[in-house]
Amino acid sequence: MSGTPPPTEGANRVTPDGDIRLVARALEVRYPGAHPAAYPALALDELELAPGRSVALVGESGSGKTTALRALLGVVRPTRGGVEFGGVALQRLRGDAVRAFRRAVQPIQQDVDGALDPRQSIGSAIAEGHRAGGGTAADSSSVVERLLDEVGLSASLARRHPHEVSGGQRQRAVIARALAVGPRLLLLDEPTSGLDATVQVRILELIERLRVQRGLGLLLVSHNLGVVARLCDETVVLYRGEVVERGQTRALLDAPRHPYTAALRRSMPEIGVPFRAPLGPSPGAAEVDSWTGCRFAARCPHATATACGSPQALLPVERDRARLVRCVRVPELGVLDPLA
Repeated sequence: MSGTPPPTEGANRVTPDGDIRLVARALEVRYPGAHPAAYPALALDELELAPGRSVALVGESGSGKTTALRALLGVVRPTRGGVEFGGVALQRLRGDAVRAFRRAVQPIQQDVDGALDPRQSIGSAIAEGHRAGGGTAADSSSVVERLLDEVGLSASLARRHPHEVSGGQRQRAVIARALAVGPRLLLLDEPTSGLDATVQVRILELIERLRVQRGLGLLLVSHNLGVVARLCDETVVLYRGEVVERGQTRALLDAPRHPYTAALRRSMPEIGVPFRAPLGPSPGAAEVDSWTGCRFAARCPHATATACGSPQALLPVERDRARLVRCVRVPELGVLDPLA
């Protein structure tokens, strides 16, 4: 395998002051047609992504993960708050600043079958990304060969079309095309979804290596806590559009403090550990109105009408100010379902 390739020329100078952070502040998204009294699809106080930093967004389907990803890419317009790139709101970017954003921030889609044009060869797709990142047509061939080698693919695959290679090879080709632009931040939406276990491991190893070698920032959207534990330093847990817990990944998974995080943790299969089904709701859960109180109360094994009937704030945990939990009962409940 070749050594670490140089980034696309100018990739580090994406803004006049060199600031390549992607920051969400007081971000709220409500989709058109939603009932005014309904929860927002997403309510995210703050999220920052920078080169070298890795953050995971986890939760069940409908928790707001993909909405957050789309808002960070500028695909979804926020109802309130916003997303800044280099200190400038995405909707205010113009001209060169827009092109700089698109070079610096690259998505890796969940649907690898739809991520590549079936009429275009894999080599052509990667070369197109190289030119979009400021490269020239003259050196496209050598860049394509180098990028294919970097993601573990043979140079001969450049002539093939997406339907002529396996799912794992298509995912590697999608990653190579993203790298061709010279990104500093990768936004990954379930990057191993639909792949068999062996291929998943290899793709994770590839992403992990690229992150270290290129100093990339990663935002990973996933429901797979095993993938999150491997790739991300920090984890944000979403439930029904709001953050219920956030903190360092290892501490959060080893010692969950929110009942929903504990439920996710219990459902995570582990070798040598008997399956532990998530706990059922408490007798007092039915007394809590989840529209005016805790959103998770109806499923919570620890809910009480007295403690959980009012809106829950996202508060730091004692002795761990970087750990935030949206549960008023954290001090009395302590660590939930710790690992043996």
